[in-house]
Amino acid sequence: MTRPFILSASVADATLAVPDHARAVLQAAEGAGFDLLMLGRSGARPFDAQVIVAWAAPVTKTLGIVATVPASNAHPFHVARALSAVDFLAAGRIGWSVVPEGAPVGMAEDMVAAARALWDGWGSDTLILDKAGGRYLDALKVRASNHEGPFFKVAGPVNALRPPLGHPLLVVDGDDPIAVHDADIALFVEGEPAPQATRRLLKVNADADVAELSRRFDAGEIDGAHFTLDDALTLLPQIGAKLAALLTPRPAGDLRARLGLPLPSTASNQPGGAVIPEIA
Repeated sequence: MTRPFILSASVADATLAVPDHARAVLQAAEGAGFDLLMLGRSGARPFDAQVIVAWAAPVTKTLGIVATVPASNAHPFHVARALSAVDFLAAGRIGWSVVPEGAPVGMAEDMVAAARALWDGWGSDTLILDKAGGRYLDALKVRASNHEGPFFKVAGPVNALRPPLGHPLLVVDGDDPIAVHDADIALFVEGEPAPQATRRLLKVNADADVAELSRRFDAGEIDGAHFTLDDALTLLPQIGAKLAALLTPRPAGDLRARLGLPLPSTASNQPGGAVIPEIA
């Protein structure tokens, strides 16, 4: 597929916890052609993003929704289970961004490793759904992760299927980076090195020069742009209209297919997410 210009934004307004306001913001982002909407960011999480993303998933159709997850007060088992379930609700459009926020050095990285091991504990073709034979799954294709890191010990397996994305998209922010070498998307500011990731999005303001963004994208210096918004309802449509010429049609499918993002290199060699026999 043609490499897409990825359009992303983060919103950390406390009123996002109010359903009517959240619905309006989500619809504005989707209508404006945004690929990703990050709920919260490091140092600004006035709501539980995992709760909001569960509610947001079925009220959107194409928008990728990224939940910020604090390393300091979350557990990888519960995170892996919740994000897997929500990724099914969203038909493969969920991401996560682990934020250190003062957690001990290495805790965020250990959380990522533990959650990924849990997702890999389910095979893509584990489900059988043989009603006549009374078999729901192939138990031999479900295995304990037995992750033992410096902060988390998680035996597993997680009691949730492998997510449709295989692994939800991992977004890392250069303002509070974590040392994960194969993240899907990195956010960075001009003049600072971008964290390692498959795609790099330059953090810009709403008055960003479209021609300059286009030049840098064509040169391979960036893979898109990320906006940090305070007045999301006003700015999302304006930014979408301003950058419309850079946005190409997306193919059908989940978020990895739409954005041309392969599974991380540390994922198992399974082809992708869970295959549901009844709808395959």
